[in-house]
Amino acid sequence: MLRLLSRIPRINSILLTRMSSESESLKRPIDAISKADDEEEKSTAEGNVNQPEPPKRPRYQKKKVAMLIGYSGDGYYGLQRNPTDKDHRTIEDEFVEAMVKVDAITEEHARYMNKMSFQRAARTDKGVSAAGNLFSLKMVLIPDVVEKINKLVPPQMKVYDVLRTTGSFNSKIHCDSRTYMYLLPTLAFCPVEEITTEAYRMSEEVLQETNSLLAEFKGTRNYHNFTVGKKFTDPSSKRYIMSAECGRPFVRDGMEFAVITIHGQSFMMHQIRKMIGFIIAVVRGLASKENLQMTWGADKVDVPKAPSLGLMLDKLHYDKYSRKYCSDGSRTPIDWSRYQEEMERFKHEFIYPTVVKKEKEEKSMMMWLRDLHRHHFGVLVPGYPPGAYTGIGRAMHLIELQRGTEATETAKEQRNTSSEESDGEGDGNGDGEEPPSK
Repeated sequence: MLRLLSRIPRINSILLTRMSSESESLKRPIDAISKADDEEEKSTAEGNVNQPEPPKRPRYQKKKVAMLIGYSGDGYYGLQRNPTDKDHRTIEDEFVEAMVKVDAITEEHARYMNKMSFQRAARTDKGVSAAGNLFSLKMVLIPDVVEKINKLVPPQMKVYDVLRTTGSFNSKIHCDSRTYMYLLPTLAFCPVEEITTEAYRMSEEVLQETNSLLAEFKGTRNYHNFTVGKKFTDPSSKRYIMSAECGRPFVRDGMEFAVITIHGQSFMMHQIRKMIGFIIAVVRGLASKENLQMTWGADKVDVPKAPSLGLMLDKLHYDKYSRKYCSDGSRTPIDWSRYQEEMERFKHEFIYPTVVKKEKEEKSMMMWLRDLHRHHFGVLVPGYPPGAYTGIGRAMHLIELQRGTEATETAKEQRNTSSEESDGEGDGNGDGEEPPSK
């Protein structure tokens, strides 16, 4: 017992020695790992110092601009964009998406276009083209923005220029006047006594007569007969026309065409098409100059409306804005004459061929001329059909009435016959079966 007790200090010493050695063995790997981690962090830090930083994206400030554009509307559902409608592609869809891709505007501004103060100067409908239209918006003026956008939009669309404007510039409000074009086949002016064919060619005398008639529209007149829903006493029926002219004809694909250009302060619905329609009627010999002058009066006059094919926006004018804000040289004036050659090339390459192709395929003008003689171009009698005034028109109207009367009498006879047959069978229940026994 005493011997065992004497050995306890020795045992404790051995145990302490072993524990110390194990502790040292465990500590060495941890220190080694920690040291390795420190060396790795140091090397990484040194590598980051030596490695070049990624280039920072340049920051540009948004500026208010006027974007001058041209486009052929063929194949698109008009100009105006609806960000939520993915099925109906519009002209603005192409331009806005191109601006996003070149970092001129953000995705958010593309979805909520009012955030970039976006405004179109003139809205065009499905299939309608514009040689010169204009957007006002806030965008980043990145280098070569015009070239970059033109590379992304389809060939039938084009940006002519992007000009700095005042912060308050609005493409619709600041527009002084508009110029429209109407491209039509000259066979529309063929005299009514002759057979109208695609071989017709416009003579110099007919061209002068057409321009003489177009000059009648110049100045301020009441156009209540050239639109819908307007009365003679309505002040908004008065419009100011600055110029109206028919250009020299040219031949495309074996058919002769001419362009009528009308420059006015503003226009009403169908006004230009009705102006063209009446001019055609007078030149063909179906109406007279006195009939045209009658349209300025208070009476409602029978005015034909020319086909929609061929009507397009030519350019928009900002003369007052340019004189007020650009005359000192601080800004570039909005002047389409600077791009005249480029616009003419664009018209002949992308806009005119579309109209010519559709006219030759659909023959819209020829079909319209076929019914032009049904108009009488005089005062309309309330309650009387517009197409039933002339001899041929009245005959066709009476035939339609007779057909309608005969169809009504036939239907009445069929109803009477059916009623008589049902009364002769069964007990009047119409199915030929005996009534159920009571």
